[in-house]
This record gives sequence, C-alpha cells and structure tokens, in this order.
Amino acid sequence: MKIKLSDGSDLDIEVTRKAMKNIRLRVRHDGSVCVSAPFGVSSARIQEFVSSKSAWIENHINSLLRQQEADDDHVLFMGTNYALEVVKDRRTGVALNGENMTIFCGKPEEYKEVLQNWWVQQALASLGEIVNKWYPVLGQPEEDRPVIKIRKMKTLWGSCTSTQRTIRFNYYLMCASAECIEYVVLHELTHLLYPDHGADFKAFLSRHMPDWKERKRRLESQCAGMRMF
Repeated sequence: MKIKLSDGSDLDIEVTRKAMKNIRLRVRHDGSVCVSAPFGVSSARIQEFVSSKSAWIENHINSLLRQQEADDDHVLFMGTNYALEVVKDRRTGVALNGENMTIFCGKPEEYKEVLQNWWVQQALASLGEIVNKWYPVLGQPEEDRPVIKIRKMKTLWGSCTSTQRTIRFNYYLMCASAECIEYVVLHELTHLLYPDHGADFKAFLSRHMPDWKERKRRLESQCAGMRMF
C-alpha cells in the first residue's frame, strides 16, 4: 500500500491484519510506516484511513529526520550529551573537554571506528570498577569473580550466565548516567545468586540498593528511543 506525500513522492505502508478491534498506525524509529487492521476491514477502508493521516505521518517522519540530524553531531556518554568534533591528526584517540568530545584520527571518515574502540575501553574500565565495588556484597569467593564482556545487544542492558560466571553488558549502557549503570551492574551480579527475577532476587536488590526501581525508571527514560551509532 502507498500514500502520496506533499513533495509528490510515494511512501510504502506495511499492512498487517490481526485479531483486533481498531486500525492502528505507527511510524517506526527508522521512518518506516506500518498499519495493523482487523481481519474484516477492507483494503479500501485501510487506504482511506491511512490517507487521512498522511499529514500526521509526514510530520512525524520529518521530526525523526531532524532528530537524527541533530544526533549525528552529538554523542550521549554517561548521561552527558557531548557535542562531537572530528579532527584530522596523527594522533588517534578521544578527548572530553566540558561538554565537547573530540575524536582525533588520521582519516576523519573512519572516526566511528576510533570512537567505538575508545568506547569499549571506557566501558570495560568503568564497569570493572563498579563490579569491584559491588561484588563483595554477594559474599562469594574472590576467585569466582565473574568475567566481564561488552556486546552490542538490541533488547537487554545486560545478561548473566551464572554457570559460566560471565556477565555481558550492552555496549550502549555507557550512554546512561552513572547511577543507572550502577543499577544494571548490581542487577546482573545478583543473578549470580538468583538466576530468576523472583522474590529473593528483588529482596536482595532492595536491601543493597533501596532506590533500584527509581534508577531503573531513569534508565528507561534517559535512553528511550536514542539513536545508536
């Protein structure tokens, strides 16, 4: 299904039929548009509904594009939105100065690789320090300290394989503020004691971090819909 935009171009609309009562329209973060409709609704009715929403769809897509353009010039790191600057230099690295992040590299078009290498190093160092802070509350032997790994994950801030004593933290967790990162670290460490999210798990979290629910809420708020580089 297609609709015509104000510039004369056609926009593809993904149509899905489901067991539901009303037609629902959604613009995804990548700018694609999908509509869900009840099984009994005709294609003509769906087309009419979507066409009536064309102005809303176009405004929403344009808003997303403006946000993406702004995001290209900034990087969210540990709760601070840094203005991004790329400098051609014989040096390779990243420097933070106030609210500015400067990336030095020989080939400016390869700045993302430099940033990502630095990001992983920062993540391992910062998360390692927080693990060192909280691991003792588990009351487990020092030699059983978990292995920390950094991975890009789509849906989880962290995961714990207690049998292998391995914790994987989401690469993008470092976008969050320090207190929210600390919550995720304690959350995953707690899984070394309690694999599920049952009453014992929550009681342990509440005992050692009474405001964990508020930190979780702030994490979801800070990083909701952020554009990953």
